[in-house]
Order: sequence, then structure tokens, then C-alpha cells
Amino acid sequence: MLLVASVASADTLDILGPSAPVPPDGFPIALVRRDATGAPVVAQGLSVSASGARLRPGPEQAPLRTFVVVPEPGAREVRVTAEGTGLRAEARYVLGPPATRVSLTVEPPAPVKGRDKEARLTVRMLQPDGTPDDTGAPPVLRANVGRVEELERTGPGTWRARYVLPDTRYPEVAILVALSAWPHPESIYGAYGKVLVPLAASVELPGRTEPNADLSATIAGTTFGPVKAAPDGRFRLPVIVPPGHSVAQVRAVDAAGNVRRSRMDLSLPPTDGLACVLNPQRLPADGVSRARMLCATSDASGRPVQDARVTASVRAGTLSGPTRAEGGLLEWIYTAPGTASAEPERLVATWPERGTSSREELPLRLVQGPVASAALSLAEPVVHLGSTVVITATTRDASGQPRPGAVVVPRSPVGTFSPLREEAPGVFRGEWTLPTQGTPGGTVVEVLAYGPVGTEPARLRVWAEGGVLSAGVTDLAGLPVPGQPLRVGGEARVTGEDGTVVLGPLRPGRVEVVHGSWPGLRQTVDVVAEGGPVFPLEQALVPARAEQPVRLAPPVPVNVRLKVEGPLVTFWMEDASGRVLEGREAHVALSAGQRSAIEVKEGRGSFRVTHDGPVSVSVADVATGVTALAEVRP
Repeated sequence: MLLVASVASADTLDILGPSAPVPPDGFPIALVRRDATGAPVVAQGLSVSASGARLRPGPEQAPLRTFVVVPEPGAREVRVTAEGTGLRAEARYVLGPPATRVSLTVEPPAPVKGRDKEARLTVRMLQPDGTPDDTGAPPVLRANVGRVEELERTGPGTWRARYVLPDTRYPEVAILVALSAWPHPESIYGAYGKVLVPLAASVELPGRTEPNADLSATIAGTTFGPVKAAPDGRFRLPVIVPPGHSVAQVRAVDAAGNVRRSRMDLSLPPTDGLACVLNPQRLPADGVSRARMLCATSDASGRPVQDARVTASVRAGTLSGPTRAEGGLLEWIYTAPGTASAEPERLVATWPERGTSSREELPLRLVQGPVASAALSLAEPVVHLGSTVVITATTRDASGQPRPGAVVVPRSPVGTFSPLREEAPGVFRGEWTLPTQGTPGGTVVEVLAYGPVGTEPARLRVWAEGGVLSAGVTDLAGLPVPGQPLRVGGEARVTGEDGTVVLGPLRPGRVEVVHGSWPGLRQTVDVVAEGGPVFPLEQALVPARAEQPVRLAPPVPVNVRLKVEGPLVTFWMEDASGRVLEGREAHVALSAGQRSAIEVKEGRGSFRVTHDGPVSVSVADVATGVTALAEVRP
């Protein structure tokens, strides 16, 4: 929310910035000073201060004065004040994520193995007053034992899933952890919660005692039995063993009434006391993108352990932490490496004090960024009307590596194109077919390349170009996300196949673009004056382009092709579609030197040239007189 005030003056002063909760890692603002006519002027002679944050100078964007506001750790509100030369403006910004808590409940609250196969898990996102909060992403859920299935939304801020108990027969504690990201599904911010679920085990204790004796057992204060032993003394006693209890007190009463008490070790294995959740689970290998790992702990009886010494490691990126998060959880922040590794990335958390079973391994996918550059080549710089020519496009990412999977669209004012096929990583080939009728001269072939397309919206960008305001949605790696609903004022828009949509001409005022599904994902843009400037200044999300000028020649009955490799010359004749014509008679001439005998194979002839210097070679199709020339340097 933005609050602005100024004293009576011919000039006015405003602070431009977000109009919704802001992220804790920083956001841009700008000062705009206007003269008596409302035109923006240089914002000089002003002092700027902030409470709850520090200010860094932003990029130059005259006549605006820009800053980056970095909130202090733990701050829930930031105030920015600008004043000087009789002017004053103040803005207040609320920090996200919203003060939401995640509540997890399981029904039945204490499932029993051997009796229950599954339980119903309900996840609720709640505001401080207990009302539902529906601003976050669907929760990411993880359990240390068993599995969570069929997560579905059942109401505002409410989700339901099946918790399937593990197949093991011994008692243990299930730790379920949930993280709801904000303001988009791939954010490290958001609300989280946990629940510890004791899983008792319904089993039969086998043993041997006095023949025909009555047996009973007491476990955790509950007595089971009695059952009568068989004539050979064997017995099987049904009991329910809660987690954390490994001993049963057995009482045997024989036929004479004698009582014998003993202690039975239940021989239970060590259990897993650690559960961790990671979000997001895919990152670009850009050296700056981050993920958040939260871990919950439990002792053998289902009580949280506040001082658990859990350690974590990664293969390629870096980890900071652990820090204590609210609710007794442990938190790590992962930062992606600058380049992708050949080995898949994984985060491993261990709790040695609870044994080798208390170990979590979370995979994280490092993904390549989008197309940043494209190149185009044609087999021939001169093409004839009525012919078909092969075109080749290559796509690379920002680091110069081949970018497979891109969308490549060829264009030209003349002719038509077949769909381009990816024949090697980042290498696309297709055919350009020219009409038989047309005017010889020059034209241009162009390719547009973008993507590959993403699926999870993470970034919303709004920019001005050519007097028009546009918006684009990408995932965390910068891959464009098509078909994303946006709201601009009262109008609905949807991003196209390249992840962008035109919003309309630049008009002075404030424009707020909000994602239709994730309202926390929004961008506020101020058009300061007619024709700009526009704040914040964003880079356009545009496809990579490459073009090549081509000279169009009149149609010919055949094309004579020459290929020179050192002293070796290969020639053939093609029809307009590029099909090799066999059996055509050719006339070969050299400006100097000698050539070997012509060898013909599958419609292609070849020979070697011998000479001390360059040689001009001509090959003519005898039937039509069409001739091709090439220089050979033996």
C-alpha cells in the first residue's frame, strides 16, 4: 500500500513502488518530482531514509531517482521517507509472505499398523485470526515413512490427501511436513507446518511358557490378554505396541495359581526420526537461484527434538544453515551452481544420533535457461524461384551452450516453410519452398527462437517497447509459460505461445498486472508521462532473432551443384525440389591444370584437380546449358 503526502508547492513529489506485499529480499522504488505543469523533472535536493530496511542506489533512469529497498531480517513493515525543498513524501510497504500458519491434521489421529491402511490428511492455510488464507501455492508435502497421495483442493486454503501407512509391521512415528510457497509455486518464501503421527503396530507376540498357563502383557500402561498357552507351552498374544516402547512386562499364571513375571524385549529396529521438504525442486544453474529445505525431527516416542544435530550436504551447489525456524523446524537455503553438473544434484540430510535410518535424500533438478541467441544458414546464397532450399537454424543459451527443445519459427515474405526438425541438440533443419512466379531480386529469411516453454509461473515481467506496454510470464529458469491468465484492471488477458501478451499503448498512470491463479504474483508499473519513462524499467521478453539476406534468381530447369574439398570436386544436378537427377550429361572445363577421370556414383560425379595454383572449374548441364563455377586450390 502506498501513502503519499506533500506540502503546498508548485512542485509535487511521489514515491513509486509496489502496491501489494513485497518480498523479503528487496524491491525497487523511485522518486518522481513534477513541476507545476505535471511534467517530471530531475529529483534533486532530496534526502531519502527508510525504517526497517536499508537503501541502495538503483539503476540510472533520469529524471527518476531509483533505489532498491532491502528489508532488515524479521521486519514486517518498511517506511520510506523523502523530503527537501519544501516537499515531503512517505510510503509504507508490508512485507510478505502473509502471516499464515499451516495446520495439518490426520484422521484417525493415531493410526494402527495391521488395522489401518491409510488415514485422511487435511492441510489448512490459516490467517492469524483463524480464517482461511488462499494466497499461497498448493502445499508441497513429504513424509518420512509412508506416502502422501491424491492431494486436492477442497475449499479456500484447504487441501485434502490420503496418507498411506508404510508396509512395515513395527511401531514408528510418521513426520509429515508441508510448505506452501508465496507468491508463486517456485518461491522459497511461504508458510509451513508439521504434524507428528504415532503409528502403533498391532501384532501377535509369540513365546513359550508353562503349559496351559494364562498369559498377559502390559505395554505402555495397557494390559493385553490373558490368553491360554497351549499344552506344549506355546502362545501368541495380540498386542498393540505404540512407538517408543520396546519392552513388554509379561505375567504368567499356571494351573496352580503361581504367578511368574518376566520382561520381554520386543526387538524393535531403529526408526526414522527425520522428514524434510524442499521447494522449489528445479532451479536454473545460474549461480543465484535458491531453494529452501525444511526438516522436522521426532524422538522414538513422537516428541519433537529441539536440539537435534542434523547435518546436510550437496553435490554442486552451496548450503547455508541450519537455522531454527518457527515450530522447531530446521531450515537450510540452497544456492544453485553457476553451471550444471554432469551428476544430478541432491540434498542429503542426516541425523546420526537417531541412527542410519534417519536420513533424507531430496533430488533437485538443475535446468538450462532459455534460448538467448540464434543463427541461420542456407545451403546457397542465391536461390532460384521454384526451387526448394534447406535452411539450418542453431539455438544457444546465455552461456553459449546449444539449447535443445526450443521453438523455432522461420519467416520470409516469399515462399513457405516446412516445420523445422531438431536433428541434433540445438540444430534445426527444414525446407524453404519458393514459388515459380515472382520477381527476382533480394529478400530476407528470418527465424524467431524462444523457449522451450515452461510450466510453473514464477516471474511476471512488464515492459515498454515502441510505445506499447507488454507483459510476459516465465518460470524460475526464464522459460516462457504460455496460456497464463492475467488481470489488467478489469480486463482478462492470456499469454500466448511465447509467454507474452500485449497490454496496449502507453498512457500516463499506474498499471497493475496480477496473475489470475496466483494473486501474489503481480507487477505494478507506473507510466510517468506520455511516452514514458516507465518504472520499473524491465527488459523485454522477446524471442531470439537471426536473419540472412538472399538473392532470388529466375527459375531454371535444373540446378548444377558443386562441392569443393581441397583438390576433390563433386558435382550433381538437382530439380527444383532438390532431388538429385541421375543420368545427366555434364561438360567439365578447367582454366588450368589437369583432372582425373570422372567417377559417377548415385548421380554424383567426382574428380581430382592437379595444379600448382588456383584453378577455375566449370560444370555445365549439356541439355540445358546451366553452368556452375567454383575455384579449386589443390
